Amino acid sequence: MSEKSDILKEYAEYIFESLQNTNKDLTEKEIDWRPVPESNNIRWILNHLARIANVSLPRIIKGDSEYVPEGWPADYKDQTLTLEKMLSDIEKGKKAVVEGIGKLKSKDLEAEIPLWGGTRKRKTGLFAYLGELIHHRGQIAALRGDIKRRREKDPNFLK
Repeated sequence: MSEKSDILKEYAEYIFESLQNTNKDLTEKEIDWRPVPESNNIRWILNHLARIANVSLPRIIKGDSEYVPEGWPADYKDQTLTLEKMLSDIEKGKKAVVEGIGKLKSKDLEAEIPLWGGTRKRKTGLFAYLGELIHHRGQIAALRGDIKRRREKDPNFLK
């Protein structure tokens, strides 16, 4: 019998592939653009996604609310990282997440773990954070769509 985690692993792979496709041919100039000063730019979103992929999701997979990957900087959130570095970090996180989910058994998904000031089922945390990846992938797609439409009007936009 197949484990419940098998479909979750496939779904995580799909999400990360979709995110990778959304970021294809992205440039350093594009990642700092904001349609309005109050909005997040792609740089902020990618930094956030790298932290989810490398810290938040592995914490849930391991059931260890203090887990931090070896060598992960405590100030990652505050660093101005290159596009290449953030995409590389997301790819590393993807490998850890997909592998980690693949090792979970159905009973592991139902296990109560420390989450958000209490305990919840591991699958609840996984659903929430995989959903975060999808949500922020959509933000990037929307920003890239705005950039594309602006370039149609002005071919030199962000060149």
